[in-house]
Amino acid sequence: MNISINITSYNRKEKLLNLIDSLDTNKVMVWDDCSDFKLINGNIKFFQFDKNYGKKLAWKKFKKIFDILKLTNCEYYIFLPDDVEVCDDFINKAVKLWDGIIDPRKMCLSFSHPDRCLKPNFTGIKAVDCGNVILSQWTDLMFICGKDFINEVEIEEIPLDRWVNNELLGSGVGSQISNKLVDKGFNLYNIKEPLVIHKGNEDSKMNPVLRQNQPL
Repeated sequence: MNISINITSYNRKEKLLNLIDSLDTNKVMVWDDCSDFKLINGNIKFFQFDKNYGKKLAWKKFKKIFDILKLTNCEYYIFLPDDVEVCDDFINKAVKLWDGIIDPRKMCLSFSHPDRCLKPNFTGIKAVDCGNVILSQWTDLMFICGKDFINEVEIEEIPLDRWVNNELLGSGVGSQISNKLVDKGFNLYNIKEPLVIHKGNEDSKMNPVLRQNQPL
């Protein structure tokens, strides 16, 4: 299978290694936000940024990631944070669901918990049940896609004044990507049955306060 597994990570070595082990593949690329460790594993590609971008500069990190991936040529790309656990046979199940979406305008299939799709999110569009998947029209950077997404996605600067009135807001990257793709007429889907479990609420790096009250 011509696939690229991409894991974003920061200072959660144990969770990262557990996730890698559970994926049962050596086609893994770790994008590390300048953790205090380096992963030395001959089967895993490890890219460490030279500084920590955190939440407010996450757009720079993801721009770099997608710019590098534009130079690759895989049939499938999967993106995961380091603080999730995946179901058995996760990769094959994700690919099967993705291939089952018969839509020339599909851009990605997100792994967010289906309950999050019950109300409009970044794009303000009501979700539609499509049988095996949900047409959600938003993504939060945990998904499977094809090369079309990689070629199409564009990351622009997110001004720091985004957080002036609310420090708990997320990075804005998922929102920016979602709105740009939907504005271009593409479709964004979400799983209908959970494939991943988020295990990082107690040590969230982006929004520790918010995650205590609003677990993913």
